[in-house]
Amino acid sequence: MAIPNDYRAIARKTDRPMWIWAGCALTSVLLLFGAGIVVAITLLSDSEPDLPEVWPSKPELALRPVQMPTGEMVAALTSETGAQVLCQAIPEQRWEEILGGRTLREAGNSCGAITTKLVVSVQMGPKLPEKTSQGLPVKTTVAGKLATIATDKNSISLSVELVEVAPGHGASPVLHLYLRNRVADSPETEQKARALAEALIAGAMPPGPTLPKIGTDGAIMPQQVDPGPIKDKPLPVISWLLCGELGRALGVPADKAKPTFHAACELNGVTADYSEAPSPAAMNTTVAGLPAHVEKGGAGLQAGVAVQLTDDPNGPSLIFKGTGDLVALAEKAVPPLLGR
Repeated sequence: MAIPNDYRAIARKTDRPMWIWAGCALTSVLLLFGAGIVVAITLLSDSEPDLPEVWPSKPELALRPVQMPTGEMVAALTSETGAQVLCQAIPEQRWEEILGGRTLREAGNSCGAITTKLVVSVQMGPKLPEKTSQGLPVKTTVAGKLATIATDKNSISLSVELVEVAPGHGASPVLHLYLRNRVADSPETEQKARALAEALIAGAMPPGPTLPKIGTDGAIMPQQVDPGPIKDKPLPVISWLLCGELGRALGVPADKAKPTFHAACELNGVTADYSEAPSPAAMNTTVAGLPAHVEKGGAGLQAGVAVQLTDDPNGPSLIFKGTGDLVALAEKAVPPLLGR
């Protein structure tokens, strides 16, 4: 299968929610949990339900070591990394203090948590919601930041704008929390939601850098960063790392590179584009010891190399497009980006 000319447009359909959510209502987003959370929800009753016997609900949803962001960079993470960060921004003991009992957590596209009384979903998104499953939200403040809140007798949606960024360019500056009661009598849900939001904001935003200014086309200014792996890095940092490796592989200065906010860089007519989603092209060879797809140019098509970055065929990929020997370029650029 050929690599499409506009791979980014396809990849973003299943890629980071930072830009695929832009322009979409968040009603359904705030209702999406990990599969285990959905299974674990029970009908409201007077008796207190048990915690799930198996947790996490799937092995791939287990918490793992993750590099914590600083400053505003929590608004620039891929969805899975963002979920891991939110689940671990505060210690387990603090989760249990806030929610009032033993708390189980797992991370997929969102951070899911469950107690005997509550089901919780936390994730980042591009903008404050205009409506929720609880109805129209009302404006409020949390930790001194603009927020919206909507409640009904069984659940609450709370969203907090952590960074002021226009939606549509890749950032996810809004923290969304959804809490649902598992028992009929579960008081102080709003108080718990606010306390959890405040704790997560403090834990995920210690002093650090601001987001780079994002141009109308998603462009950001080049910045030199130390070489290193791209795993769990904020999207603009991934872009700067890609620019650095393109420069070294091409043998040209990277100061003329054109990075974009959403983990891509162009230099000397060659583009490197990181995606949290797999390549749509079938793997037909290996590059740098990894499954890859090589597409030769011709008939108006750009040449392209897609590299699968992990053993998981549904995992992240890196696309190189442009002119020249892209296979040789990828052989040089990919290993440092994976910390090899």
